[in-house]
Amino acid sequence: LYPHRPRPGARGYLLFEGARSESERFVDGPELGKLLAETGVPVLVLNACRSAHGEAAAPVNPAHTAGETPPVEPDPHRQVRAWGSLAQEVMDAGAAGVVAMRYNVYVDTAAQFVADLYAALARGQTLGEAVTLGRKQLHASQLRELGGEPLRLEDWPVPVVYEAAPLALFPKPKKGKGNELQITVKAGTGTAAGGTEAALPPEPDAGFFGRDETILALDRAFDRHEVVLLHAYAGSGKTSTAAEFARWYAWTGGVEGPILFTGFERYLPLPRVLDQLGQVFEQALAQRGVHWLALPDEARRDVALQILRQVPVLWIWDNVEAVAGFPTGRDSAWSEDEQRALADFLRAVRGTRARFLLTSRREERDWLGDLPARVAIPQMPMAERRQLARALAEKAGWKARDTAGWAPLLRFSQGNPLTLTVLVRQALKEGLREEEKVAAFVESLRRGETAFADASSQGRSQSLAASLSYGFEHAFTEEERRQLALLHLFQGFVEVDALRLMGHPDNPGCLPEVRGLTREAGMALLDRAAEVGLLEAHGGGYYSIHPALPWFFQELFARSSAEVGLAARRSFVEAVGELGDFYNASYGDGQREVLSALRAEEANLLQARRLALENGWWRGVISAMQGLRVLYDHTGRRAEWKRLVEEVVPAFVEPETEAPLPGREEEWSLVIDYRVRLAREERNLPEAERLQLLTVDWDRRRAAPLLDQPQEGLTAAQKNQIRCLAASLHELGEIQRKGGRAECVAAYKESLELAERIGDQAGAAICAHNLGRAYKDLPDLRDLSAAERWYRRSLELHDPGDRLGRGKNTVALGTVFLERFRDARTARRPDEELLVFLDDAERWYHQALELLPEDAVDDMAATHNQLGSVYGEAGDLDRALPHFQKAVRYREAQGNLFGAARTRGNVAVGLASAGRFADALAYAEEALRGYASYGERAGAEVAETRELIEGIQKAAAAGR
Repeated sequence: LYPHRPRPGARGYLLFEGARSESERFVDGPELGKLLAETGVPVLVLNACRSAHGEAAAPVNPAHTAGETPPVEPDPHRQVRAWGSLAQEVMDAGAAGVVAMRYNVYVDTAAQFVADLYAALARGQTLGEAVTLGRKQLHASQLRELGGEPLRLEDWPVPVVYEAAPLALFPKPKKGKGNELQITVKAGTGTAAGGTEAALPPEPDAGFFGRDETILALDRAFDRHEVVLLHAYAGSGKTSTAAEFARWYAWTGGVEGPILFTGFERYLPLPRVLDQLGQVFEQALAQRGVHWLALPDEARRDVALQILRQVPVLWIWDNVEAVAGFPTGRDSAWSEDEQRALADFLRAVRGTRARFLLTSRREERDWLGDLPARVAIPQMPMAERRQLARALAEKAGWKARDTAGWAPLLRFSQGNPLTLTVLVRQALKEGLREEEKVAAFVESLRRGETAFADASSQGRSQSLAASLSYGFEHAFTEEERRQLALLHLFQGFVEVDALRLMGHPDNPGCLPEVRGLTREAGMALLDRAAEVGLLEAHGGGYYSIHPALPWFFQELFARSSAEVGLAARRSFVEAVGELGDFYNASYGDGQREVLSALRAEEANLLQARRLALENGWWRGVISAMQGLRVLYDHTGRRAEWKRLVEEVVPAFVEPETEAPLPGREEEWSLVIDYRVRLAREERNLPEAERLQLLTVDWDRRRAAPLLDQPQEGLTAAQKNQIRCLAASLHELGEIQRKGGRAECVAAYKESLELAERIGDQAGAAICAHNLGRAYKDLPDLRDLSAAERWYRRSLELHDPGDRLGRGKNTVALGTVFLERFRDARTARRPDEELLVFLDDAERWYHQALELLPEDAVDDMAATHNQLGSVYGEAGDLDRALPHFQKAVRYREAQGNLFGAARTRGNVAVGLASAGRFADALAYAEEALRGYASYGERAGAEVAETRELIEGIQKAAAAGR
């Protein structure tokens, strides 16, 4: 931060540096003051400090040309006036006060001054009083450091304050009422040095890592609330985080009084809870003639509230879930009156100087209602998991490089610190270093084949078994425990419908444990499991599963016979496979919201696929892959999908002939389809056509006996066989069209004829549409009149209620007229003729916007982009821009950053052509960022866009 003189006369500026060293911005007082006023910030503290005395070189004046010698600011008093101008301008814009350093100061001096300033402000002093006190503290401390000798160069008077009027940011502490006890606490009582450590649980053996975001959330919650509830499921580190927050809160001056810690694992009614406060203040009370142990329970509550009104106390109530009965429905050791007394006391402390931090596995709404502010502990981020794992390894004598292969283990822990700690100890015990061995270890844990080296006798803070078992043994009946034991098959996530499907009578592996289970009953059971800490409820029947659940339930499930275990796995595969088919069909119908569920179900789909392959449940393999195909295709995970496809090929395809293995024909055709799509994406069209011809030949042989039969005599199954042949031919046409080959027309037309033969108007409409594309796009076939005829035919074939299909054809017709415009312009046709084509294109595109559903984001984006092109061709950039901008927003909404970047690039070209170079440069730079996110896949586009940016910059420079 520098005072700066960009023009004659001293004036203050703040210089902000960007991420790049050459990126700088000067901000003046009016701009800064306006921002502070808008955001409700009353005071600006400019704590610019140097490590030693002496004037800094004046910064470069932004008004000067590069290469010129910047003006020197020889008079330090002018810098003082510059600060004054900045302060006055900030205050004129609405700020109430500014504090700044007059000259250069030592780092230690600046740090001490700011600490004293903030402390004084927090005690209710005005800004001017606080600065004056800070100066005095600096003077006193420097005299002490120099043994009382006069200073040769004092920096204690350096801080200056500009204050519009006396301003107190915080109220002064309230004095006690006349009839209240007057309690004082020596400074430092609440600090770690003053005894906090003795009251809190010890730090984890390897130290406390991460949770910065949770500690910050607690700090902010206590800015506005006296009672805060910290909640998370088993092993998330609630107690450790609460204790760490208390240490940090004391170290940073958040609490000046004592810190108390009370655990509710055992029965403690309110009077016994308050005894802990009485013990801390027993001596101070006795000096005033009050003897805590001689007070009746009612009086102790009143005295406790008097103490808390005067003394800032942080009091942790740990594991309060037991108070209202844990889990819900279990009898509590506390009577209803005793529960109410605890809650009423927490309500009574509002308005006092006390802060109460409660921890629980649940949100405690039945007991506490809306009384506390609530803070949930999230999963540990990967970086923090890595820190914790390395710390545990180092204590065991391992080097950091020995843990480089632990990534699978870190992911499996799902950011649960207790689970991670137990896993790391097991990995250390077994000497697991290589990632392959770690991955195998994790996979065995996921299957429940390996047990944790964990002793429940270590207690809940050290033992995962003890933590998970807490409340479980007495929370569920034997039948419910058998139902919950099925969760060991699920991988990190379960939705209640999967459990319900496992007991559906139509499921070949229908399980008696969950037969006839309703959605409501399933949710009630899983909600109770969430209270115990085995799950985390997300609402709507969706739950995250504790990462150690397979291990925890394995022993219980192992009591069943081998036949029961096999039946459970079959039931799981069928249920998850049905969900995979459902999500695939839903996505195909345009329901993009299923992607969030698919992301959560990915591990279950992979588990179902693995079990199905191992046991020869071929339909289950494909059903699971149908869901995975949608997810991987949408998220661009081509390499992973290719690996999955290659793994299943031997299970369905005869290696020499590539024909289907006996009994697996239906699944074979889908596997071939997977391979065809992969080949197309890799632009290996010859391989895609070779594989597609296998499908066409197979489907043709199956449908051949049916092709001469009258349509009215065909059964639904027979029509489906003909439909399969039509679909195969259509896919062949798609491959040939993308290869620029005219043979596609024959494939499309045969497919259309078959579709019409069985009354499949939707299939026929698609074929007609793609015939239009062939005549529009392929040079050897280009015939815009033929393209228009086929697009109109497709429009007629679409059901009137099919807005999406009709909208797509309407867009295509608009594109035909836009192409006619471009052809006519190339042929130098009259302007009147050109305008007719543009008008027709505009009309078709607007009709398309009226037809297309709003959630058809890809088509909406394409239509707006085309409308932008129409107006751009007409030279009406002001009408083109809004449509280009809408196209960008639609592309971004669907996650298509590549398409958004392409549209931005087109906008940049149009803007540059219109001489709007600044706007063009902004669009081009944003396009470059969009392409860059695709890495090497967008290498050509990145290079082209950089050339575009360079050209815009040169044109802009020439224009000046």
